[in-house]
Amino acid sequence: MTSPAQTISNEDGRGTPVPVVAVVGGGAAGTLSAVHLLRAAPADGVEVILIDREGEFGPGLPYRTRDPFHVLNVPAARMGGISGDPEHFHRWLLERSPETGPETFATRGLFGEYLRELLDETERSLDRRSKLTKVTGEVLSVGSATGNRLKLQLDDGRELEADRLVLALGHLPSGDPVPPPAELVERGVYIPNPWAPGALEAASTDDTVLIIGTGLTMVDVVAVLGRAGGPSIRAVSRHGLVPRRHRDTMTRPESFALPDPAVGLDPLIETVFARIEEVSAAGGDWRDVLDSLRTPTPAYWRGLSREERRRFVIDINRFWDVHRFRIAPAVADRFEALQSEGRISVTAGAIRGIEAVNDGAAVSVESGGITEEIRVDRVINCTGAGAGIERAAPPLIADLFATGRGRPDDLSIGLDVSPDGRLIESDGGESERIHVVGGLRKGVEWEAIGVTEIRDHAAAAARQILGDRETLNTAPRTGS
Repeated sequence: MTSPAQTISNEDGRGTPVPVVAVVGGGAAGTLSAVHLLRAAPADGVEVILIDREGEFGPGLPYRTRDPFHVLNVPAARMGGISGDPEHFHRWLLERSPETGPETFATRGLFGEYLRELLDETERSLDRRSKLTKVTGEVLSVGSATGNRLKLQLDDGRELEADRLVLALGHLPSGDPVPPPAELVERGVYIPNPWAPGALEAASTDDTVLIIGTGLTMVDVVAVLGRAGGPSIRAVSRHGLVPRRHRDTMTRPESFALPDPAVGLDPLIETVFARIEEVSAAGGDWRDVLDSLRTPTPAYWRGLSREERRRFVIDINRFWDVHRFRIAPAVADRFEALQSEGRISVTAGAIRGIEAVNDGAAVSVESGGITEEIRVDRVINCTGAGAGIERAAPPLIADLFATGRGRPDDLSIGLDVSPDGRLIESDGGESERIHVVGGLRKGVEWEAIGVTEIRDHAAAAARQILGDRETLNTAPRTGS
């Protein structure tokens, strides 16, 4: 790798210019973006520069876990990383375990291995005119370089130049529901990120733990702490709702007519419930209907007014999430067993304060106008993905806002993007050189965080970038 403050060369071994695409984010979204770009490489080649802050290329944080109870919440036959080939992952599993059924909920660690191997295999199969360059570092800003190219500034002083940029950063980190005392964070009594290395080790021998949030992250943490000898756990969220279970057999999504989004949410809700009755009468259930909504959701969401989308986020979202993002049957069985044993209780309430008390913490929880003080050994923030991108924007996103190269969506959940994934600039124009893949599109499409959406985002970005031959590779190369 070049030394700081140098520009990495963007030419192949013969000195022939090739188009260069920088992908920011080395997790699932970035990996699948790189894979689709390289698989679609034109005859004269392409260089993909894959950049990750931690230097972890492939799995991303959700898929690094090795816990056997941390499993995917989608059956294997629908988790393929290649657009148009949803069974790609299942075939990969069959090569290792021939008895693996299509409805299997594989461990997330296995899926992480799959992503890493997919990237490595793609790199090994490259024509010599194409190249994958992996860079460890954080991109702080994007500026202009010679010939209208993009110049990426890294945190260690290095600069990269590229013809196109793909933002594949994943979702924002969650914030704290209330500011915890600094001493609790320093002593590890308050855990702001349960996935930080070693974060849960001490909690596994506690007597009592309070978890803030009752979604998928909470279920994962309970899987770790629920082993014999672990603590008594209380989980609290505003609604006290827990993800529903998948059924043992795969769902059967079928398209059905939806009302015009211009008329608002109420007709849609009525249509969905009517469809659930029809499907249930035919032997299916609500899961078939929820999964049928996945494909039309992005276009439908765009058609809703801002007021109706905001209403959904405030009034309906939590109910939607626990039914849409379900947990595997085996995980649900284990969670319910822990509830029956009294090891885990789930309640509704709002966190009003956290204070240091002796060696632990006192958490004030308000429910029904009554405030309860709960004293525990440890508090774990499991509120999941963050919202409010202007408040929690990483340096690169903040720079895009400051320079007008990008803007937040109108709910400030993520970035504003065009229907084909191009970043929308502050003046409302579509960026010619910056594309967005994955969770940062949620505010304008809602369905944007699953592998199904990510792989299609990645494929569409590759088609757009590599198909735009007139402007993709017009700038002179400057060398180092």
